[in-house]
Amino acid sequence: MKGQCLISLLLPLLLLCSSCTQQPEKKGIPEKVARAKAESAKTKPLKIIHLAGETTSVNPRAGKLTIRGKDGDVDIYATEKTTIHIGRDQSRLSDITAGDRATVKYLEIDGKNVARSIFVAQEAPEVKEPPKAEAPAPPSPEKTTPDQPSESQKKPLPPS
Repeated sequence: MKGQCLISLLLPLLLLCSSCTQQPEKKGIPEKVARAKAESAKTKPLKIIHLAGETTSVNPRAGKLTIRGKDGDVDIYATEKTTIHIGRDQSRLSDITAGDRATVKYLEIDGKNVARSIFVAQEAPEVKEPPKAEAPAPPSPEKTTPDQPSESQKKPLPPS
């Protein structure tokens, strides 16, 4: 009976010790979590950037637009997904001319500024006032001095 009691006490102790020595516990971040964090660190979230300024050059064949903003010239690339508006009308990149005032929303993707939308403010047509008919200016009254007679006094009266 002593033998059975000793075995029943030592057996759980041996099993506990063997399970502790099988693999040492790894400290730190689990491998799957570490891999996912590394991938997310490589790709930073996209941020929409707003730019307003004067267009300095337009190249519709290359899909490129250069805008002079407050921080200098910025090259913007338009794609087939880019929406372009001149005033309220939808347009094409070829309709934009140098010197137009434009507002652009773009993303920086792989070192290129890719436009999401381009809005060109349409200048209001100048309202021309009709030319005024030049009326003859009334004759300026001649200055008379008290010792000179006025014109009405110079003319002789017709005989009656």
